[in-house]
Amino acid sequence: MGRTPSGLHNGSMVVVFAVAAALVNAVTSFLQRLGVEGAPRNETLSSGVVAHAIRRPIWLLGFACMLGGFVFQALALHKGALAVVQPLLTTELLFVVIILWAWFGIAVRTRDWLYALLTVAGLATFLGVVAPTNSGHAPTGGAWAIAIAATAGAMVGLAALSRTGPPWWRALILGASASVGFALTAALTKAFSDSFATGISEVVTSWQTYALCVVGLASFVLMQHAFHAGPFAASQSTLILINPFVSVGLGAWLYGESFPRGAGVLAAGLLAVIVFAAGAIGLCLSPLVAGVHASDTVQLLAGRGRLARRQAARRVQG
Repeated sequence: MGRTPSGLHNGSMVVVFAVAAALVNAVTSFLQRLGVEGAPRNETLSSGVVAHAIRRPIWLLGFACMLGGFVFQALALHKGALAVVQPLLTTELLFVVIILWAWFGIAVRTRDWLYALLTVAGLATFLGVVAPTNSGHAPTGGAWAIAIAATAGAMVGLAALSRTGPPWWRALILGASASVGFALTAALTKAFSDSFATGISEVVTSWQTYALCVVGLASFVLMQHAFHAGPFAASQSTLILINPFVSVGLGAWLYGESFPRGAGVLAAGLLAVIVFAAGAIGLCLSPLVAGVHASDTVQLLAGRGRLARRQAARRVQG
């Protein structure tokens, strides 16, 4: 039996809200990256990074955008499965490419467009062939306890690994830690959105609301340090790639989201994941996204936007 018109409408709205969240998150990444670029390099993994950032209006604008992205994500998760919404959020990487090209004036190579095409093709195949069904059952307390313990342990362990090593390693591992945290945040957001639909009294009495604040804040701080620790490509690649895989596992464990079965479906799903990962990794490693690979004293974005170029031109003319 095919999907009902209501089901099709709900499915399309899930996609719209998830892609809108991805776009806003991409803008957030740029604004917050600009906000931490001037922080002293010896402030990594200390309160100095955030203390520096909150004094900069552009970082605060990025924070406001992040809240808007959360709203779109919550709307998508209310009706959609974790294993659908979170992979869709990886389109943030495509928006990053478009913004770098259109706003910062960085030339797009043919291979970059190819990587973008592979990313879209892999994601579209995954969602079209092996998209999971949302069972709608509520997670048990025991399932939540195991999920939180596992993800929190992974976050702490990865953060500990980032204490030493070259800048690219610290950025990569901190990005991975934040990405795991954001996957758990998404699972808690789904619970929060269900509580919000019931009523405000359910929101304030639900423990998931407060857990969402704690895990979301911890993940956010880790993301700021990842942006600051080393190359943008390193932090962005793990932020983009790890989240959907952890979210698929959490969706199956907590909400009973199940995938279609069959050898053909499995083969198509594996191929889609390989194609998607190849495109996404290629984009993350591309100079288009990574910017400058040299020393971390180099500013990646400052002064390169259209507004900055117009202001520079006025100064020259004046």
